[in-house]
Amino acid sequence: MLGRLLARFRGVICGLFFGFGLAVLFVTWRDDASYVKENLIIDEVGGGSRVDSTSLITHGENSDPKELFLTGPIENSRTTTDDDGTNSPSDLYKAYDHVHSVLFFIGYPRSRHSLLGSLLDAHPHMVVSDEAMAFPRWIGGLKTWLNGSIHAFYDTLFEASQRAVAQGRRSRVFQGSVVNVTSSYAYYVPNQWQGQYDQYIEVIGDKSGAFTAGAMRKDNALDAVRLLEKAADVKVKFVHVVRNPFDNIATMVLQDARVKKRETGKRKMKVGAPSILDESINRYFGWAAGCNKARQAFPASVIDIPSLEIVKNPADTLRNICKFLGITCSERYIEDCAATVDPVPSMTRDFIEWTAEQKNRVYEEMKKYSFFDSYSYDQ
Repeated sequence: MLGRLLARFRGVICGLFFGFGLAVLFVTWRDDASYVKENLIIDEVGGGSRVDSTSLITHGENSDPKELFLTGPIENSRTTTDDDGTNSPSDLYKAYDHVHSVLFFIGYPRSRHSLLGSLLDAHPHMVVSDEAMAFPRWIGGLKTWLNGSIHAFYDTLFEASQRAVAQGRRSRVFQGSVVNVTSSYAYYVPNQWQGQYDQYIEVIGDKSGAFTAGAMRKDNALDAVRLLEKAADVKVKFVHVVRNPFDNIATMVLQDARVKKRETGKRKMKVGAPSILDESINRYFGWAAGCNKARQAFPASVIDIPSLEIVKNPADTLRNICKFLGITCSERYIEDCAATVDPVPSMTRDFIEWTAEQKNRVYEEMKKYSFFDSYSYDQ
């Protein structure tokens, strides 16, 4: 009798261990199969950003698992290779040795950052991750980063760039759009180098504009920039994309109000969301303050890019940015990128209800920053 009881007890214990092991395997598989952006908490007025729903990708039934379930380096990446045809970490670290500029997007959500970031990441010698929260991470972990190798920091950017191509918004399976929800354009650039590099990397960076702007308002932000330049022996540069504040704020309101289908010319009723609009105005100009702080502290290291120019003149916009970054851009690269851009601008200011007080408040805030001088509600 006792023997039978012991045998049953051992069977139960083995079953529990087996079930626990299966659960661990399932959780690991699920985590590897999902592209989930870490939600860093930053003060709302100082630059907090809501999680962009397009950054959290779920995989449809028709998705190719070979493309979706990649972890670590992309195996078909066109990087330098060893004799056996495989990539090695040493190749990547050699590529890092050519980096002369670290690039941070700084600005506002819903301003075409995702589009521009995807185009720059397509350059053969640029790596621009998709919302790796790089600058807030740098500030938050200064001691750790400075006590280690700069390669560890670069790794977070390169791996995030790869994830965006494998299963994020830059993948071929992403069902989003570049500018308008009715557009057939996507963030994937054919024939170029998204998530990859050609032998070496000259510019590495991150597209987390609102998080960077919020972090820039911290007391130690400027020192953190200088420490990064010293530790990596690089220049830190910023791309500041500026959209008409009325359009930018309106699009934020539509996003936060969960208005998904907005078609220019077909909307019969404007969205009335006064409290969301007030909150969006507060957040927007909190980010503007962070952007202005960077522009004042590092005037030669910040380039202002009008958001409309990205869609109206993508080729010239890319040439200007490449010149600013000190990197050569081939005409083939320019042409391939420009071909993916939807030329139809998105103007949303008339899609929401504004009170006279809210409009005046925006105008008063705009007066504080010269980069808003050319914008108004009527133009």
